[in-house]
Amino acid sequence: MDIYDRSLVEKLKNGDVSSFEVIYKSHYRRIFHFALQYLRDEEACSNIIQDVFSSLWDNKEKLTAETNLNAWLFTVTKNKCLKYIRDLRSEERHLDNLSERRMSLIHDALNSLDTSPMAFQEIEKIIQQTLDSLPLQCRRAFEMSRFDEKKYSEIAEEMQIAQKTVETHISNALKIFRITLKDYLPLMIFLFR
Repeated sequence: MDIYDRSLVEKLKNGDVSSFEVIYKSHYRRIFHFALQYLRDEEACSNIIQDVFSSLWDNKEKLTAETNLNAWLFTVTKNKCLKYIRDLRSEERHLDNLSERRMSLIHDALNSLDTSPMAFQEIEKIIQQTLDSLPLQCRRAFEMSRFDEKKYSEIAEEMQIAQKTVETHISNALKIFRITLKDYLPLMIFLFR
């Protein structure tokens, strides 16, 4: 977790609404798509994510300077998705065997997913090492796309290269990340959205 995240957590802990809004805006989309991957129900996911952020606000005093915000948000989201699936299973006992097995597989996959702070620290370490290993132009294009959320055309203009070259750089970077983060693939998809 970087100093910026620690500062946000500390401000949130003290009841700062603006830091909560920053956290909400910067994390909502990733955890929403994470939940959607498992539940395939946008309305349910939207409700769950609202509950996650309500829990964050309600439990802000329990946060510490060491709280890994990504791990906290993904863990709470995971647990709320598990509860939703359990509730859905009990409400819909009439599901045919195929649907029940599918729900069971999704439940097991989600349940076994490691969202601990240690896992996120390991992911952050691997991401940084991978970024450091990328060729400079490739890294720059990737960071502008994924971290600055710039369009390929904007990156091409700023770097003074062809848009196809930007696409190639980002594609190459993603291939390398898929290899280095293969053990964390379900989370990687949402961290780079």
